[in-house]
Amino acid sequence: MSRKRNRWARRLGLTLYACLTAWALTGRALADGGEEDASGVAVPILMYHSILGYYRDNDYCLSARQFEGDLAWLKAHGYETVFVSDLADYVLEGGPLPEKPVVVTLDDGFLNGLTTGLPLLEEYDMKAVVSVVGSYTERAVAEADPNPSYAYLTWEDIRTLSASGRVEIGSHTWDMHSLDGGRKGAGKAPGEAAADYQAALGEDLARLQTLLTERSGVTPTTFAYPYGATCPEALPVLQALGFTAALTCEEHINCLTGDPAQLFSLGRFNRPANLTTEGYMARVGLE
Repeated sequence: MSRKRNRWARRLGLTLYACLTAWALTGRALADGGEEDASGVAVPILMYHSILGYYRDNDYCLSARQFEGDLAWLKAHGYETVFVSDLADYVLEGGPLPEKPVVVTLDDGFLNGLTTGLPLLEEYDMKAVVSVVGSYTERAVAEADPNPSYAYLTWEDIRTLSASGRVEIGSHTWDMHSLDGGRKGAGKAPGEAAADYQAALGEDLARLQTLLTERSGVTPTTFAYPYGATCPEALPVLQALGFTAALTCEEHINCLTGDPAQLFSLGRFNRPANLTTEGYMARVGLE
């Protein structure tokens, strides 16, 4: 391990302590010279939503200038963006990761992820994961009102993002991004039988997988829980549909120790508009 990486590990002492704990619980033997195996790889995941052309004091909207400021900060501090599939490849196949990996995610599939986000990703040589809601995309197609202040991506827009090589498409459910009907997001409703829940979730996710494959040429392997509402009963459904990782809204830096189970509870830090770039990065724990 390089001196540079040792410094990076020390900066994330609490996170690496959690990794050490996870490693100890799995009973993994420490290989000779396997310092990285003992401590794991620290991976922060940043969560964005809508990128507007103007400032709006909102927890889920950010101005283009703020988003660009964040990307510039990451680049200046030596971070390299990776896809969630790269994290899965690292854990499952031993694939490579950069010395200071970071994941940029954009939830809900806003059109401005294409019109504003993609040019900035290209300018700063970065990548992002865009998780889409299928029913929002269908609405965007039907309304044909491509206003980047509020519109969502169409199936063709999703294809364009994926073809850029800068964006990995994730699933954010077909139509479970809701708080209606006693269910929070894709979570299990109170009193709902496990079998009924898994059937409903499986039908919803399979519908989006099929349409994304047919209309946009992509089949996601990353799932983002709406509102971060998770439950154990969802895991076998995700795995059966070919997902290899899932994003939550729990705010913690991830320590990948080689345990595949970690991939289905990846933490993220939401980016509100009322913080400066420096304030947000400090909140995440980055230097």
